[in-house]
Amino acid sequence: MLILDQKSATEKFKVLDEQQDFIIVTKQHGIAVQATDTAQEDIESLLKRQYGNEIYVLNRIDQPVSGLVIFGKNKRFADQFTEMLKARIVRKTYLALVSGNPEKERTMLRHFIKKLHNRAMTADEPLTPEYKEAILYYTAVQEFDNYHLLKIELKTGRFHQIRAQLATVDLRIKGDLKYGSKRPNINRSIGLLSYKLEFEHPDTGITYAYIAPLPDNDILWNLVDVSKID
Repeated sequence: MLILDQKSATEKFKVLDEQQDFIIVTKQHGIAVQATDTAQEDIESLLKRQYGNEIYVLNRIDQPVSGLVIFGKNKRFADQFTEMLKARIVRKTYLALVSGNPEKERTMLRHFIKKLHNRAMTADEPLTPEYKEAILYYTAVQEFDNYHLLKIELKTGRFHQIRAQLATVDLRIKGDLKYGSKRPNINRSIGLLSYKLEFEHPDTGITYAYIAPLPDNDILWNLVDVSKID
C-alpha cells in the first residue's frame, strides 16, 4: 500500500534565492512545477499568486523528482535564458539512485527521444522528425548494496530524458515504475534529484551556482557521501 505525502503545496517547496530577474526554488517530490490538474496546486501558479504578475518556468522537473527549479521574473530574462539552454551553456547536474551495472568511467549517452502520451520513447537514430537528440554524461560516484549513485551532466532537456535514457541502458531509477523499476518507493518519489544549477547572467556576466539539499524521503539519500560528488 502506498502512503501519500499529506504536506500542503506551500510546504513542498521553498524559495532558495531571488534576484531581480529570476527566482530559484527547491521542491520536494509530489508537487508539479506547472499545472497538470486543476484540482492540484503547482509552483508556477502559487508564485504568480504571490508576485501578482507573470512568472516564467525556465526548467521543468517531473512531479516525483526533487530539487532545483528556476523561474524568470520577466520575459526578457526568460527569453535570454531559453537561448542559453539551447546553446547548452547552462550547466545542469542531477543525482540518480539506480539499479543495474553502470560503466566505471564517465560515460556519454546519446539517444533520440519522442514524447508519446505521457512517456518518452528512445531510439538510436531519429526515426521521424518528432525524435529529438538527447545527450547526457553520467559518472558512478558511490555504490550501495543494490544501487549506485550516478552524477549526471545534462546537456539537453528533453521530456523524461534522464529517466528514459537510463532505462534504455538498464539503469533503472529507484522507484520509477514507469521506466521499469521493480518496486515503487513508499511515498511515490523516485530516486532523482535536480542537484546543481550553474549559469552566467546574460547581462551582468555574474556567475550563479546553486546546490539543492539531499532529499529526506529515502534512506539511501542519507548514506550519500557528498564529498564524492564534486
